[in-house]
Amino acid sequence: MNVLIVSSSNSITLSLLRCLGLLNIRPHIISIWKSSDSSRFSRFCKNYVSSFLSESSQDTEQIANVINDYCKKQKIDIIIPSGLLGTVLIALIKKKLRHSSVFPLNSAEKICNLNNKWYFYQILKQHNIPTPETTLIETAEQIELLNLDFPIIVKPLDLSNGYGVKKIDSIEDLQRYVSNENNLDGLPLLAQEYIHGYDILLNILAEDGKLVAWTINRRVPYFFEFFKDEEILGIAHKLVYSCNYSGVANFDIRFDERTNSVKVIECNPRFWGSFGASVSYGIDFVNLGMLLAQGQKLPENLKKELTCTEPEKIPYPSPGQFIKGLLVGKYPFPGINKIRNDLAWQSILDPLPDIYEKAWNRLGIVNPYDGDMLNKLL
Repeated sequence: MNVLIVSSSNSITLSLLRCLGLLNIRPHIISIWKSSDSSRFSRFCKNYVSSFLSESSQDTEQIANVINDYCKKQKIDIIIPSGLLGTVLIALIKKKLRHSSVFPLNSAEKICNLNNKWYFYQILKQHNIPTPETTLIETAEQIELLNLDFPIIVKPLDLSNGYGVKKIDSIEDLQRYVSNENNLDGLPLLAQEYIHGYDILLNILAEDGKLVAWTINRRVPYFFEFFKDEEILGIAHKLVYSCNYSGVANFDIRFDERTNSVKVIECNPRFWGSFGASVSYGIDFVNLGMLLAQGQKLPENLKKELTCTEPEKIPYPSPGQFIKGLLVGKYPFPGINKIRNDLAWQSILDPLPDIYEKAWNRLGIVNPYDGDMLNKLL
C-alpha cells in the first residue's frame, strides 16, 4: 500500500511514520509548513517533498494540483493529514483529490470550531456535557467583572500543546498578565475555572457520528495508564453523536478530586501527540482509519476498545522517555520478535530524526505554529 502524509507537524508526522512502519508501509511525505523537517531522515520515510502553503487562495489550488499530480505519479492509495493545518487543508480540498482515498475527517469549518476553545466550550454547554465554567475576556475592562473564583486557568483560544496556558492566582496577577507587553498571546483569552485533580485523555476514531474505536488513558511516571470509565465512554458517544464527528480526535479531560467527577476541557480534532501510546496498547487508529477510508469492513480481530478489567500500563513510546525508563529499569528487555513489533523499540531504532531535532533545538530555532495560518486559509 502507498500512503501519502500531508504534513504541517513534524512530530506527529514522525509518529505516523513509525506506526505505519509497524504495518510494513513506508509512506511518502508532502510538507506544507516550515518546520525542522527531521521526519525526512526517518528510515520509514520513502520520499519527502515540500510545497509550502502561503496566504493566497490560489496557493491552496496549487497545492491541490501538486498533491493530485504526486498521487497519480506515485500511485498513492490513501492520504493522511498530519497537524492542524494539514488536516484543515485536506478537508478544504478533499473533493478535488481525484486519485486517492482520504483518511476520515470533518469539514474544515467543523475542525476549526472544535479546535477553538471558546466555540468548543459553547458546544459542551449546549449538549449538557460537563465542563469547567469559562469566560471569554476580550477587553481589559472585563477583568473587573470576572465571576470566577481564583486560582483560574487562562489560555489562548486556538493554540495547542499547552502553549500559553497559565495558572493565575489573583485578579491582580491577571491584570498584570494581560497588560504585560511581553505576553505574546494578548486578548482575547479564555479564563477557566481551575479544577483540582489530574488530566485524562479520551482518544477516538469516529465515522458519521458513530464511535468506531476509543481509548482512555492518563500519564503516570514512565507510563501511560489505560483504564475503562463508563462515564467518560458515555461522554465520548455524546460528543461524537452531537458533532456528527468523523475522523480521529483527542479530548482533554480533567478529573475533579473534590467532586469525583470529570469535566471536558478541550478538543484536538486531528491526530494528537501521544496517539502512539494507543497503538502500543493494540488499538491502531491509523490502520483502522485507513480501512474506513477504503470502504472496507473492519475485521473482528482488530482491537477497537479497551479490554482491560484493571488499569494497564504501557511504556512511553517516544524515544527519549523510553530510554529513560530503560535506564532506570522500569521496562523489561523483550525478545527480538517483540522488538520488531514494538513502537517504542522501533522509534529507538530510528534515531536520525531525533538527533537532527536535538541539533535544531540547540540552535534555538523555533518552529512557527501551524494554526496561525488557519484564519487566513479559510
